[in-house]
Amino acid sequence: MNGWRFLLALLLLGNLALLGLGIFTNNNAQKVIDSPGLRAEWVGVERPWDQPVEVIRAPAPVAPKIDLKQGQAQLDTAIENASKQVFENPKSNQECLLWGPLLQSESARVQEALLNWGGETDRLERQVPVGYVVYLPQDIVNSGVGIDQLSGKGITDMFYITTPGPLQGTISLGLFRDLERANAQKADLARRGVEGVQIRERLGPVRVFFELRGNAPQIETVRSVFELNRKGELKSCESSAGA
Repeated sequence: MNGWRFLLALLLLGNLALLGLGIFTNNNAQKVIDSPGLRAEWVGVERPWDQPVEVIRAPAPVAPKIDLKQGQAQLDTAIENASKQVFENPKSNQECLLWGPLLQSESARVQEALLNWGGETDRLERQVPVGYVVYLPQDIVNSGVGIDQLSGKGITDMFYITTPGPLQGTISLGLFRDLERANAQKADLARRGVEGVQIRERLGPVRVFFELRGNAPQIETVRSVFELNRKGELKSCESSAGA
């Protein structure tokens, strides 16, 4: 019985000796921190913040050189271009067509057909020329040249114009549809000894015209609409003004 107790005591002493040797060996590489409610182990912790840091300073940026003259020139050019865009006539690239003359009933149908063509539409009303009148001016008539004197020269196609207007008080010597025949009548009267004869355009009733302005595709749309509604004539505004 004493032998067993001796053997147990010997084993216990051996274990205590081994435990003490292990703690002594790892003492330099391991620390044990005991605190209430916390237990942590640090093993070979590196501390980079304890190492020296080399600071590299970047060179300060160099401010760009500014050419004031060049900048002012660019500003002036920009202002000039903007002014051109503001003040240039936006209608300079547009085309213009004149559609007419039209009766009132015809104009209503044409205006409806042009409702969505996309350009600008101006409705005009004016008298249209229907021919030419050859006449003896009022001042010559007042000087004593009348129906009797003209009849003595073999002239029969004549009458006093009494309708209020620019020809009131003159003597008509013929009505013609075209200018060529009116000029021929004037030359014939001159051969008969009638001097001072003049020719004037005769204006008929008021008719409707549409002045149409737009770009090239829009003008083509107008031409297509005209082909479907062939009333009056379709001409450029310039040729109509010169006619």
